[in-house]
Amino acid sequence: MSWLRRPRWRVLGAVTAIAVVAAAALLVLGRGTDGIHLASAASPPPPPATQLTSLPARHVTNGTTPILITLSGPVAPTSPHPWFEPHINGTWASVGNAEVFTAASTLEPCTKYQLWIPADTIATGHSRLGRHQILHLTVACPDTRALQFALARLNYMPERFVSQYGIDYPRGPETRKLAAEHAYDAPHGTLVPRYDDAPPATYGDPEDPVTVGAVEIFQADHDIAVTGQADARTWASLLAALTGDHKLHDDTWVTVTETLPETLEVHHNSDVVLSSPANTGVPGAPTAQGIFPIYERFVSTTMTGTNPDGSHYSDPGVPWVNYFNGGDAVHGFDRPGYGYPQSDGCVELPPATAAEVYPLLAIGDIVWVQ
Repeated sequence: MSWLRRPRWRVLGAVTAIAVVAAAALLVLGRGTDGIHLASAASPPPPPATQLTSLPARHVTNGTTPILITLSGPVAPTSPHPWFEPHINGTWASVGNAEVFTAASTLEPCTKYQLWIPADTIATGHSRLGRHQILHLTVACPDTRALQFALARLNYMPERFVSQYGIDYPRGPETRKLAAEHAYDAPHGTLVPRYDDAPPATYGDPEDPVTVGAVEIFQADHDIAVTGQADARTWASLLAALTGDHKLHDDTWVTVTETLPETLEVHHNSDVVLSSPANTGVPGAPTAQGIFPIYERFVSTTMTGTNPDGSHYSDPGVPWVNYFNGGDAVHGFDRPGYGYPQSDGCVELPPATAAEVYPLLAIGDIVWVQ
């Protein structure tokens, strides 16, 4: 019957509508008609990479100060600590955003370090740093005042330290940490001679000859190359010595007076142990006045130079030689008499007297011409 038949376009329209509704339902459920994922909630963005927001200065002026590395967020519990090469005793701690290194006493003075920051360094809420970084650090040498304070405490100078504020620094062993703190924050004060006629030293003067001589004596006593300059090995030995017994070190120096009769005296602590007439330089080749550490010694050597008249000399076999200022030396030399200027700048002694003086002296001992 015709009333039972529906137009074909109506059937097709209904089927299409049903298909659209079904497809929409599937999209809402997150699947297409073929089972492939078509839509989902948006994926979260990856965490930002860990950044190093603050690094220590490449030149470390105070080796006792903690070293800080700051990250872009709180240090994650799984983040590995940085490390030093060469190794230094101390501890790392994670404090908020920072990795903090505190040395057991100090980063070694006058020393270069590599500070390694691992690639796995990570801040909370961040991804890894991603690549390791190496910082090159140079630790400063302590200043002259600190060097003089240490040498005076170890009795290597004929002076004692007197605090500007009346602070008493008792003799005897101290902790390495305290010794290091003094090295990088030297006390304020002055150096006072321990003997009435000792050569004076100027506190804080990097060219002070008494200090240079004391460094040379300390280096010789500790099998360190004698340079008069406090390098890394010298400071390591100074810090080690300050933690031990401060044995009294004997002070020896020479005074040369150019008033007639010219005289040389050898001082040992508070005593004059030898006195002799001596000859200094003639006009045109005077012996320079001042305080000088002995820097080279020979039992016998050839001395050459130029006389005031321009002629040249070469004297082989000059005995018992102690060079203290350029070509000037205390040595033995035969002369008809002694006690007045006769040399080309050296301090001459009778050879037999020079033989007595030589074993009393050492590299670093002071010659004070006045």
